[in-house]
Amino acid sequence: MAAESASRFQARSKSVPDVPDTVKLELHHDDDTLLALQDTPLQQSLPQHPNLHNLQYPGLKSAGKRKRDDTADSKTDRPPAVDARTSKSTSRPYAPPNRPRVQRAPITNKFIVNTRMTSRPAESYIEYNPLKMYKRSDLATLVYTIDLVKQCIQAIKTGDDREIKFSVLRRRLHQMEFYDFIEDILVVKSKLLEDHGFPAIFDNLNFPFDLRADALLLFKKWATRQWDPDLLRGIVTKMGTNSRQKDFNTKALDKHYPRKAPANYHGEGELVNGQWWPLQLCTIRDGAHGLAEGGIYGQLAKGAYSIIMSGGGYADIDEGDIIQYCGTSGEEHKPTAFTERMLESSRLKNPVRVLRSAGLAGKHSQYRPAKGIRYDGTYNVTGYELLNKGTSMYRFTLVRCPGQDPIRYQGAEVRPTEEELRAYSKIEGYLKSSE
Repeated sequence: MAAESASRFQARSKSVPDVPDTVKLELHHDDDTLLALQDTPLQQSLPQHPNLHNLQYPGLKSAGKRKRDDTADSKTDRPPAVDARTSKSTSRPYAPPNRPRVQRAPITNKFIVNTRMTSRPAESYIEYNPLKMYKRSDLATLVYTIDLVKQCIQAIKTGDDREIKFSVLRRRLHQMEFYDFIEDILVVKSKLLEDHGFPAIFDNLNFPFDLRADALLLFKKWATRQWDPDLLRGIVTKMGTNSRQKDFNTKALDKHYPRKAPANYHGEGELVNGQWWPLQLCTIRDGAHGLAEGGIYGQLAKGAYSIIMSGGGYADIDEGDIIQYCGTSGEEHKPTAFTERMLESSRLKNPVRVLRSAGLAGKHSQYRPAKGIRYDGTYNVTGYELLNKGTSMYRFTLVRCPGQDPIRYQGAEVRPTEEELRAYSKIEGYLKSSE
Protein backbone atom coordinates (compact mmCIF):
# COMPACT_ATOMS: atom_id res chain seq x y z
CA MET A 1 0.00 0.00 0.00
CA ALA A 2 2.81 2.40 0.87
CA ALA A 3 4.57 1.57 -2.38
CA GLU A 4 1.39 2.24 -4.35
CA SER A 5 0.90 5.63 -2.65
CA ALA A 6 4.49 6.56 -3.30
CA SER A 7 4.18 5.75 -6.96
CA ARG A 8 1.02 7.87 -7.23
CA PHE A 9 2.74 10.78 -5.47
CA GLN A 10 5.78 10.44 -7.77
CA ALA A 11 3.54 10.59 -10.80
CA ARG A 12 1.68 13.79 -9.69
CA SER A 13 4.48 15.75 -8.03
CA LYS A 14 6.09 18.53 -10.14
CA SER A 15 8.32 20.03 -7.46
CA VAL A 16 11.22 17.57 -7.97
CA PRO A 17 10.79 16.09 -11.47
CA ASP A 18 14.52 15.35 -11.87
CA VAL A 19 14.72 13.26 -8.65
CA PRO A 20 11.85 10.79 -8.94
CA ASP A 21 13.11 8.47 -6.19
CA THR A 22 12.96 11.05 -3.35
CA VAL A 23 10.13 12.86 -1.59
CA LYS A 24 10.04 15.72 0.97
CA LEU A 25 8.73 14.32 4.27
CA GLU A 26 7.23 16.07 7.29
CA LEU A 27 7.78 13.95 10.39
CA HIS A 28 5.37 14.56 13.28
CA HIS A 29 4.70 13.35 16.81
CA ASP A 30 1.25 12.29 17.84
CA ASP A 31 0.59 15.87 19.07
CA ASP A 32 1.25 17.08 15.50
CA THR A 33 4.58 18.69 16.42
CA LEU A 34 6.98 18.94 13.48
CA LEU A 35 10.07 16.81 14.02
CA ALA A 36 11.99 17.14 10.75
CA LEU A 37 11.71 18.34 7.21
CA GLN A 38 14.06 16.51 4.93
CA ASP A 39 14.49 14.88 1.57
CA THR A 40 14.35 11.11 2.27
CA PRO A 41 14.67 8.14 -0.11
CA LEU A 42 11.13 6.93 -0.49
CA GLN A 43 11.72 3.14 -0.40
CA GLN A 44 13.95 3.36 2.70
CA SER A 45 12.00 5.77 4.93
CA LEU A 46 8.40 4.65 4.67
CA PRO A 47 8.63 1.07 6.11
CA GLN A 48 11.01 2.05 8.93
CA HIS A 49 9.43 5.23 10.42
CA PRO A 50 7.34 4.49 13.53
CA ASN A 51 4.87 7.37 12.96
CA LEU A 52 3.98 6.23 9.51
CA HIS A 53 0.28 7.01 10.03
CA ASN A 54 1.14 10.72 10.69
CA LEU A 55 3.05 11.33 7.48
CA GLN A 56 1.64 14.28 5.54
CA TYR A 57 1.31 14.19 1.75
CA PRO A 58 0.19 17.67 0.67
CA GLY A 59 0.24 16.65 -2.97
CA LEU A 60 -2.48 14.02 -2.38
CA LYS A 61 -5.02 16.54 -0.95
CA SER A 62 -7.00 19.13 -2.82
CA ALA A 63 -6.57 22.78 -1.93
CA GLY A 64 -10.16 23.00 -0.64
CA LYS A 65 -9.70 20.02 1.69
CA ARG A 66 -6.44 21.36 3.10
CA LYS A 67 -8.14 24.73 3.77
CA ARG A 68 -11.06 23.04 5.56
CA ASP A 69 -8.70 20.93 7.66
CA ASP A 70 -6.60 23.94 8.62
CA THR A 71 -9.72 25.92 9.58
CA ALA A 72 -11.02 23.09 11.74
CA ASP A 73 -7.67 22.73 13.49
CA SER A 74 -7.41 26.46 14.16
CA LYS A 75 -10.90 26.53 15.68
CA THR A 76 -10.18 23.64 18.05
CA ASP A 77 -6.80 25.05 19.09
CA ARG A 78 -7.94 28.72 19.46
CA PRO A 79 -7.47 30.11 23.01
CA PRO A 80 -10.43 31.70 24.77
CA ALA A 81 -11.13 35.34 23.86
CA VAL A 82 -9.65 37.94 26.16
CA ASP A 83 -10.62 41.63 26.24
CA ALA A 84 -7.48 43.55 25.21
CA ARG A 85 -8.65 46.64 27.09
CA THR A 86 -8.74 44.83 30.45
CA SER A 87 -6.12 42.13 29.91
CA LYS A 88 -3.00 42.14 32.08
CA SER A 89 -1.66 38.83 30.80
CA THR A 90 1.98 38.70 29.83
CA SER A 91 1.11 36.29 27.02
CA ARG A 92 -0.47 39.21 25.14
CA PRO A 93 2.08 42.01 25.29
CA TYR A 94 0.15 44.04 22.70
CA ALA A 95 -2.73 44.62 25.09
CA PRO A 96 -2.36 48.11 26.66
CA PRO A 97 -2.27 48.18 30.45
CA ASN A 98 -4.96 49.87 32.45
CA ARG A 99 -4.07 53.45 33.34
CA PRO A 100 -5.77 55.62 35.89
CA ARG A 101 -7.79 58.53 34.51
CA VAL A 102 -6.06 61.90 34.95
CA GLN A 103 -8.16 64.78 36.16
CA ARG A 104 -7.46 67.66 33.77
CA ALA A 105 -7.90 71.33 34.47
CA PRO A 106 -11.02 72.92 32.92
CA ILE A 107 -10.60 74.83 29.64
CA THR A 108 -11.18 78.58 29.76
CA ASN A 109 -11.35 81.26 27.06
CA LYS A 110 -12.19 78.76 24.37
CA PHE A 111 -12.98 80.09 20.90
CA ILE A 112 -13.12 78.85 17.32
CA VAL A 113 -11.22 80.54 14.51
CA ASN A 114 -12.52 80.04 10.99
CA THR A 115 -9.40 79.94 8.78
CA ARG A 116 -10.39 77.20 6.36
CA MET A 117 -9.50 79.19 3.26
CA THR A 118 -6.99 81.81 4.30
CA SER A 119 -3.45 81.94 5.61
CA ARG A 120 -4.04 85.45 6.98
CA PRO A 121 -6.08 85.19 10.19
CA ALA A 122 -8.07 88.35 10.90
CA GLU A 123 -9.74 89.78 13.98
CA SER A 124 -13.06 89.46 12.20
CA TYR A 125 -12.78 85.65 12.25
CA ILE A 126 -12.38 85.71 16.03
CA GLU A 127 -14.79 88.45 17.05
CA TYR A 128 -17.80 87.75 14.86
CA ASN A 129 -21.09 86.33 16.11
CA PRO A 130 -22.31 83.65 13.64
CA LEU A 131 -25.91 84.10 14.86
CA LYS A 132 -26.07 87.80 14.14
CA MET A 133 -28.69 88.95 11.65
CA TYR A 134 -27.67 90.60 8.40
CA LYS A 135 -29.21 91.64 5.09
CA ARG A 136 -28.78 89.27 2.21
CA SER A 137 -28.54 92.20 -0.17
CA ASP A 138 -25.51 93.52 1.73
CA LEU A 139 -23.82 90.14 1.51
CA ALA A 140 -24.63 89.87 -2.20
CA THR A 141 -23.04 93.29 -2.76
CA LEU A 142 -19.77 92.10 -1.23
CA VAL A 143 -19.82 88.70 -2.94
CA TYR A 144 -20.23 90.42 -6.29
CA THR A 145 -16.75 91.90 -5.79
CA ILE A 146 -15.30 88.39 -5.90
CA ASP A 147 -17.11 87.83 -9.20
CA LEU A 148 -15.46 90.99 -10.55
CA VAL A 149 -12.07 89.70 -9.43
CA LYS A 150 -12.68 86.41 -11.27
CA GLN A 151 -13.68 88.30 -14.39
CA CYS A 152 -10.47 90.33 -14.24
CA ILE A 153 -8.37 87.19 -13.81
CA GLN A 154 -10.09 85.63 -16.82
CA ALA A 155 -9.53 88.83 -18.83
CA ILE A 156 -5.83 88.71 -17.91
CA LYS A 157 -5.61 85.19 -19.36
CA THR A 158 -7.56 85.88 -22.55
CA GLY A 159 -6.70 89.55 -23.05
CA ASP A 160 -10.34 90.43 -23.78
CA ASP A 161 -11.66 93.73 -22.36
CA ARG A 162 -8.93 93.93 -19.73
CA GLU A 163 -9.10 97.69 -19.24
CA ILE A 164 -12.88 97.65 -19.03
CA LYS A 165 -12.82 94.93 -16.38
CA PHE A 166 -10.10 96.76 -14.44
CA SER A 167 -12.07 100.00 -14.60
CA VAL A 168 -15.20 98.36 -13.17
CA LEU A 169 -13.22 96.74 -10.36
CA ARG A 170 -11.35 99.99 -9.66
CA ARG A 171 -14.59 101.90 -9.18
CA ARG A 172 -15.97 99.14 -6.94
CA LEU A 173 -12.90 99.25 -4.66
CA HIS A 174 -13.20 103.03 -4.37
CA GLN A 175 -16.85 102.71 -3.40
CA MET A 176 -16.17 99.98 -0.84
CA GLU A 177 -14.14 102.39 1.30
CA PHE A 178 -17.40 104.20 2.09
CA TYR A 179 -19.76 101.26 2.64
CA ASP A 180 -21.59 101.92 5.89
CA PHE A 181 -22.97 98.40 6.44
CA ILE A 182 -19.73 96.44 6.91
CA GLU A 183 -19.55 94.22 9.99
CA ASP A 184 -17.88 91.01 11.14
CA ILE A 185 -20.51 88.56 9.94
CA LEU A 186 -20.52 90.02 6.43
CA VAL A 187 -16.73 90.08 6.17
CA VAL A 188 -16.51 86.42 7.17
CA LYS A 189 -19.36 85.17 4.98
CA SER A 190 -18.28 87.15 1.91
CA LYS A 191 -14.77 85.61 2.15
CA LEU A 192 -13.21 88.83 0.85
CA LEU A 193 -10.30 88.45 3.26
CA GLU A 194 -9.61 84.93 2.05
CA ASP A 195 -7.22 84.00 -0.71
CA HIS A 196 -9.69 84.41 -3.57
CA GLY A 197 -10.84 87.85 -2.32
CA PHE A 198 -8.63 90.90 -1.81
CA PRO A 199 -5.41 88.81 -1.72
CA ALA A 200 -6.18 87.57 -5.23
CA ILE A 201 -5.71 91.19 -6.35
CA PHE A 202 -2.70 92.44 -4.40
CA ASP A 203 -0.81 89.15 -4.71
CA ASN A 204 -1.20 89.11 -8.50
CA LEU A 205 1.33 91.31 -10.28
CA ASN A 206 -0.77 91.23 -13.46
CA PHE A 207 -3.22 93.66 -11.86
CA PRO A 208 -2.47 97.42 -12.18
CA PHE A 209 -0.45 98.76 -9.26
CA ASP A 210 -3.22 101.08 -8.07
CA LEU A 211 -5.73 98.19 -7.87
CA ARG A 212 -3.25 96.17 -5.84
CA ALA A 213 -2.67 99.12 -3.49
CA ASP A 214 -6.39 99.82 -3.02
CA ALA A 215 -7.16 96.14 -2.37
CA LEU A 216 -4.31 95.94 0.14
CA LEU A 217 -5.57 99.05 1.95
CA LEU A 218 -9.08 97.61 2.26
CA PHE A 219 -7.66 94.28 3.42
CA LYS A 220 -5.62 95.94 6.18
CA LYS A 221 -8.58 97.99 7.38
CA TRP A 222 -11.12 95.20 7.38
CA ALA A 223 -8.72 92.62 8.81
CA THR A 224 -8.35 94.86 11.89
CA ARG A 225 -12.09 95.70 12.01
CA GLN A 226 -11.67 99.28 10.83
CA TRP A 227 -14.74 99.66 8.64
CA ASP A 228 -15.97 103.03 9.82
CA PRO A 229 -16.25 105.05 6.56
CA ASP A 230 -16.22 108.44 8.30
CA LEU A 231 -13.24 110.50 7.12
CA LEU A 232 -13.05 112.20 10.53
CA ARG A 233 -13.32 109.09 12.68
CA GLY A 234 -11.48 109.61 15.94
CA ILE A 235 -11.48 113.42 15.54
CA VAL A 236 -13.41 115.56 18.04
CA THR A 237 -14.24 119.28 18.06
CA LYS A 238 -13.59 121.40 21.12
CA MET A 239 -15.67 124.54 21.45
CA GLY A 240 -15.82 127.18 24.14
CA THR A 241 -14.67 130.63 25.25
CA ASN A 242 -11.07 131.46 26.12
CA SER A 243 -9.73 133.82 28.81
CA ARG A 244 -10.06 136.74 26.42
CA GLN A 245 -13.76 136.05 26.05
CA LYS A 246 -13.35 134.86 22.51
CA ASP A 247 -15.05 131.81 21.15
CA PHE A 248 -12.81 129.04 19.88
CA ASN A 249 -13.47 126.02 17.74
CA THR A 250 -10.63 123.52 17.40
CA LYS A 251 -10.24 119.92 16.32
CA ALA A 252 -8.27 117.32 18.25
CA LEU A 253 -7.67 113.58 18.27
CA ASP A 254 -9.99 111.73 20.63
CA LYS A 255 -7.92 110.40 23.54
CA HIS A 256 -10.19 107.37 23.79
CA TYR A 257 -10.00 106.42 20.13
CA PRO A 258 -8.95 102.73 20.22
CA ARG A 259 -7.28 102.52 16.82
CA LYS A 260 -4.62 105.21 17.08
CA ALA A 261 -1.40 103.95 15.47
CA PRO A 262 2.12 105.02 16.49
CA ALA A 263 4.18 107.09 14.06
CA ASN A 264 7.65 106.80 15.61
CA TYR A 265 9.08 104.27 13.16
CA HIS A 266 11.14 104.36 10.00
CA GLY A 267 9.78 103.19 6.68
CA GLU A 268 6.30 102.55 5.37
CA GLY A 269 4.88 100.43 8.18
CA GLU A 270 1.22 99.63 7.58
CA LEU A 271 0.70 102.51 5.15
CA VAL A 272 -0.07 102.06 1.45
CA ASN A 273 1.24 104.17 -1.41
CA GLY A 274 -1.38 106.80 -2.25
CA GLN A 275 -3.22 106.59 1.08
CA TRP A 276 -5.16 109.82 1.60
CA TRP A 277 -6.53 111.89 4.52
CA PRO A 278 -8.67 115.06 4.65
CA LEU A 279 -6.47 116.84 7.21
CA GLN A 280 -3.25 116.49 9.17
CA LEU A 281 -4.88 115.22 12.37
CA CYS A 282 -6.02 112.12 10.50
CA THR A 283 -2.40 111.30 9.62
CA ILE A 284 -1.66 111.17 13.35
CA ARG A 285 -4.61 108.84 13.89
CA ASP A 286 -3.29 106.34 11.30
CA GLY A 287 0.42 106.61 12.19
CA ALA A 288 1.62 108.41 9.06
CA HIS A 289 2.81 111.58 10.82
CA GLY A 290 3.29 112.49 14.45
CA LEU A 291 2.50 116.22 14.73
CA ALA A 292 -0.76 118.12 14.40
CA GLU A 293 1.27 121.16 13.31
CA GLY A 294 4.74 121.05 11.86
CA GLY A 295 6.17 119.44 8.78
CA ILE A 296 9.03 117.42 10.32
CA TYR A 297 8.47 114.63 12.82
CA GLY A 298 11.32 112.67 14.39
CA GLN A 299 13.20 111.82 17.57
CA LEU A 300 16.55 112.77 19.03
CA ALA A 301 19.41 110.60 17.74
CA LYS A 302 16.98 108.68 15.48
CA GLY A 303 16.47 111.26 12.78
CA ALA A 304 13.24 112.19 11.01
CA TYR A 305 10.38 109.73 10.57
CA SER A 306 8.17 111.77 8.24
CA ILE A 307 7.76 115.14 6.56
CA ILE A 308 4.80 116.98 5.02
CA MET A 309 5.31 119.17 1.99
CA SER A 310 2.79 121.98 2.38
CA GLY A 311 4.42 125.12 1.04
CA GLY A 312 4.17 127.72 3.77
CA GLY A 313 6.47 130.16 2.05
CA TYR A 314 9.51 127.88 2.11
CA ALA A 315 11.80 127.50 -0.89
CA ASP A 316 10.77 123.91 -1.51
CA ILE A 317 11.12 122.36 -4.96
CA ASP A 318 9.07 119.30 -5.83
CA GLU A 319 10.15 117.26 -8.84
CA GLY A 320 8.39 114.06 -7.90
CA ASP A 321 11.14 111.52 -7.25
CA ILE A 322 13.57 114.28 -6.18
CA ILE A 323 12.62 116.86 -3.55
CA GLN A 324 14.32 119.99 -2.28
CA TYR A 325 12.87 120.43 1.20
CA CYS A 326 13.65 123.25 3.67
CA GLY A 327 14.02 122.95 7.40
CA THR A 328 12.80 125.61 9.83
CA SER A 329 14.42 128.92 10.73
CA GLY A 330 16.62 128.92 13.81
CA GLU A 331 18.14 131.66 15.94
CA GLU A 332 21.68 132.74 16.71
CA HIS A 333 23.25 130.47 14.12
CA LYS A 334 21.71 127.41 15.76
CA PRO A 335 19.42 125.06 13.81
CA THR A 336 16.06 124.12 15.29
CA ALA A 337 15.25 120.68 16.66
CA PHE A 338 13.29 119.86 13.49
CA THR A 339 16.25 120.74 11.29
CA GLU A 340 18.50 118.67 13.54
CA ARG A 341 16.32 115.61 12.86
CA MET A 342 16.83 116.03 9.13
CA LEU A 343 20.59 116.42 9.59
CA GLU A 344 20.61 113.19 11.61
CA SER A 345 18.70 111.40 8.84
CA SER A 346 21.33 112.55 6.38
CA ARG A 347 24.00 110.89 8.51
CA LEU A 348 22.00 107.78 9.49
CA LYS A 349 20.70 107.11 5.96
CA ASN A 350 17.29 106.02 7.24
CA PRO A 351 14.19 106.37 5.00
CA VAL A 352 11.78 109.25 5.59
CA ARG A 353 8.06 109.10 4.79
CA VAL A 354 6.94 111.92 2.48
CA LEU A 355 3.39 113.29 2.51
CA ARG A 356 2.17 115.96 0.13
CA SER A 357 -0.48 118.52 1.05
CA ALA A 358 -2.96 120.30 -1.19
CA GLY A 359 -1.47 123.53 0.19
CA LEU A 360 1.73 122.88 -1.74
CA ALA A 361 2.04 125.65 -4.32
CA GLY A 362 4.62 127.15 -6.62
CA LYS A 363 6.15 126.32 -9.95
CA HIS A 364 6.47 122.58 -9.30
CA SER A 365 3.15 121.65 -7.70
CA GLN A 366 1.65 119.15 -10.18
CA TYR A 367 2.34 116.32 -7.71
CA ARG A 368 0.18 117.77 -4.95
CA PRO A 369 -3.25 116.22 -4.25
CA ALA A 370 -6.44 118.07 -5.15
CA LYS A 371 -7.53 118.09 -1.49
CA GLY A 372 -6.14 116.93 1.82
CA ILE A 373 -2.87 115.04 2.33
CA ARG A 374 -1.49 112.02 0.48
CA TYR A 375 1.27 109.56 1.36
CA ASP A 376 3.74 109.20 -1.54
CA GLY A 377 6.32 106.70 -0.31
CA THR A 378 9.71 106.85 1.39
CA TYR A 379 12.73 108.98 0.47
CA ASN A 380 16.40 109.06 1.46
CA VAL A 381 18.11 112.28 2.54
CA THR A 382 21.09 112.36 0.20
CA GLY A 383 22.47 115.84 0.94
CA TYR A 384 21.79 119.40 2.12
CA GLU A 385 22.88 122.99 1.65
CA LEU A 386 22.94 126.01 3.98
CA LEU A 387 20.72 128.77 2.59
CA ASN A 388 21.03 131.27 5.44
CA LYS A 389 23.81 131.09 8.00
CA GLY A 390 22.19 133.58 10.37
CA THR A 391 18.96 131.60 10.74
CA SER A 392 20.57 128.21 10.08
CA MET A 393 18.15 127.57 7.24
CA TYR A 394 19.05 124.33 5.49
CA ARG A 395 17.54 122.81 2.38
CA PHE A 396 17.70 119.06 2.06
CA THR A 397 17.75 116.88 -1.04
CA LEU A 398 15.55 113.79 -0.83
CA VAL A 399 15.48 111.01 -3.44
CA ARG A 400 12.64 108.51 -3.63
CA CYS A 401 13.63 105.00 -2.59
CA PRO A 402 13.72 102.50 -5.50
CA GLY A 403 11.27 99.64 -5.92
CA GLN A 404 8.11 101.62 -5.09
CA ASP A 405 4.97 102.12 -7.13
CA PRO A 406 4.66 105.46 -8.97
CA ILE A 407 3.27 108.55 -7.29
CA ARG A 408 -0.51 108.58 -7.66
CA TYR A 409 -1.04 112.15 -8.84
CA GLN A 410 -2.63 111.63 -12.26
CA GLY A 411 -4.51 109.21 -14.49
CA ALA A 412 -6.90 106.49 -13.40
CA GLU A 413 -4.80 105.78 -10.31
CA VAL A 414 -5.00 109.35 -8.93
CA ARG A 415 -5.69 109.91 -5.25
CA PRO A 416 -7.88 111.31 -3.84
CA THR A 417 -10.46 109.38 -5.84
CA GLU A 418 -13.84 110.68 -6.98
CA GLU A 419 -15.45 108.96 -4.02
CA GLU A 420 -13.00 110.57 -1.60
CA LEU A 421 -13.54 114.02 -3.12
CA ARG A 422 -17.31 113.53 -2.86
CA ALA A 423 -17.00 112.62 0.81
CA TYR A 424 -14.63 115.55 1.38
CA SER A 425 -17.13 118.01 -0.10
CA LYS A 426 -19.62 117.02 2.59
CA ILE A 427 -17.26 118.06 5.41
CA GLU A 428 -15.40 120.86 3.69
CA GLY A 429 -17.63 123.53 5.21
CA TYR A 430 -17.03 122.12 8.68
CA LEU A 431 -13.28 122.04 8.13
CA LYS A 432 -13.18 125.67 7.04
CA SER A 433 -15.37 126.84 9.94
CA SER A 434 -12.95 125.40 12.47
CA GLU A 435 -9.74 126.69 10.92
